[in-house]
Amino acid sequence: MTTSKDNHALVVLCSTIGYQSKATKDKKEKSDKSDKNNKETADDKKAVKPLTLAAYNKLETRLQSAGFSPSIFLTEKLTDISERLSLTQPEIEQIEKLLLRADKLGEELERLAEKKIYTVSRTQNNYPAKLKKAMGKQAPVIFFFCGEMSLLEAETVAIIGSREVTEQEDEYTKKHARISAQNGRIIVSGGARGVDTIAKEAALHAGGKVVTYVSDDMVKYITKNAEHILYDKLLVLSAFHPEAAFQGYNALERNKYIYASSDYAVVVSSGDGTGKSGSYKGAADCLKNNYCPLYIKDDEQAPEGNKKLIELGGNPVNEAHERLGL
Repeated sequence: MTTSKDNHALVVLCSTIGYQSKATKDKKEKSDKSDKNNKETADDKKAVKPLTLAAYNKLETRLQSAGFSPSIFLTEKLTDISERLSLTQPEIEQIEKLLLRADKLGEELERLAEKKIYTVSRTQNNYPAKLKKAMGKQAPVIFFFCGEMSLLEAETVAIIGSREVTEQEDEYTKKHARISAQNGRIIVSGGARGVDTIAKEAALHAGGKVVTYVSDDMVKYITKNAEHILYDKLLVLSAFHPEAAFQGYNALERNKYIYASSDYAVVVSSGDGTGKSGSYKGAADCLKNNYCPLYIKDDEQAPEGNKKLIELGGNPVNEAHERLGL
C-alpha cells in the first residue's frame, strides 16, 4: 500500500518544486527586460535537476524488484540500500542531493496546500486511473491538483479545437458541451482560449462539471475559477510546477493527458499540422497511441486539418452528432 511518505519521496525525487519555480516565474515576468535580468542565479545553477520520467521508471523497476517502496529513501540511508538497487555513482550523487531538499519541499508543499493545491503520485489510488491505463509508464510521476479528484471517475469527453474559431465552430462547441453536460458527462479541457474555454463555460452554464489540465500558471487559473472549484464543479491538474511559465513543449505534453483521461474526444477544429497547431499534433498523437476513441467534426465548414485527421483514422461526426449517438 502506498503511504504519504511514498508520495512525499516521489515529490522530492521527481517534482520541479524548489528547482524551476522561481527562475521560471522570474523569466516570465521579466521577459521584456535585458538578458542580464533573465540569466540564471547562482542558486539556480547549483540546484539539482529532479529525476526525468525515464530515470524514475528505471528506478521504480529496481525498487519493485528489491521489494522496496519509494519511502525507503526517506527512512533508510542511501548507502545501505544503493547496492540492492544497483545504483551507479552518478545516480547516488543525484539522489543524495535531491534528498537534501526534503525538508524545504515540505515547507513548499505546505505553502501550496494553503492555496488548496496538493500532489498525487502515480502509485496512489486517486491518481487519474484512465490516464494511467492509457499511458502506462509514460504517465507523469506527479500531478498537482486542486479540486475533487473523483470527477475523473465519471464518463469523460474531451472537446478539442483551435484558439481562433468561427461562429459555426463556436456554436458547435457549445452544443456538444451542453449535451454532454446534460447527459452527465465530464468535459475535459486544456484551459486555453478558444474551444477549450468555450466548452468549459458552456458545460458549467448547463450545470455540468469540468476537468482542466493546465500547462502553465496553475495558481492564476485556480484564482480565476475559485468558485467553480469550491462547489466541486471544476478540477484543475498540472504535471508542471504550479507557477510555471508557458512553454510549447509542456502544452503538447498536456494535450496527451487530456486525451488519456477521456472516454472519447471530439475535435471541433484543427490546423493542418504544418505550423504550430497543438490541436493537430495532439489529435494525431492520440490516434497513434490509441489514448481514446477520436471523433472529428466533418461538415462543409470543417478546416483542412479535420480532413487530414480523418484520413489518419479519426471517426467523422456530423453536425447533429448522430454518429456519437447523442
